[in-house]
Amino acid sequence: MIRVVTLDTVDPTDMAALIRTLYQAFGLGTEFAGEKPVPSEAEGKDGRLDAITLLREVEPVRTFADDKVLYIAGAPLSLPPGPLGEPPCWGFADYGKERAVITTAKLPARGVSEASIETYRRRLAREAIHAIGHLWDLHHCVDARCAMHPSWSQSLAANPDSDLCTFCREKSERKIRLAKT
Repeated sequence: MIRVVTLDTVDPTDMAALIRTLYQAFGLGTEFAGEKPVPSEAEGKDGRLDAITLLREVEPVRTFADDKVLYIAGAPLSLPPGPLGEPPCWGFADYGKERAVITTAKLPARGVSEASIETYRRRLAREAIHAIGHLWDLHHCVDARCAMHPSWSQSLAANPDSDLCTFCREKSERKIRLAKT
């Protein structure tokens, strides 16, 4: 089961579209599990949320073995600097575990036109699939059309697909079949 939790307000129609897309991508039951407050420990002085602290401190959601929880934040996320400096952060996943967070702050503006709403929803779905893919042990993919292709890549299309490539889909299906529940 994939449980989606918001840390900020998300339009109900956007949430319904996301739930449908996640179900189609992974073939697992997917539900909106409500809204939780952002833990104060995760709030940075610069207005960003520390992604690692957020996942550690956020109020838990009732889960069962192999459930995956995706948190959606409205504020930008930050990660600790690595050898090349601070990485760009569209989201963060506890690789191979149960929790991930994405931000809507880096997505294209939702706007009011049908086209801008569809573009926003596709990118939201892509980032959600990417984060949940990491929870199912998927690595970044070299195929720029795959949702597991890095969000920071220069080869990512302006309006990328929200689908997994055949290799990533088969790998995720294998992991899901081997799950405990």
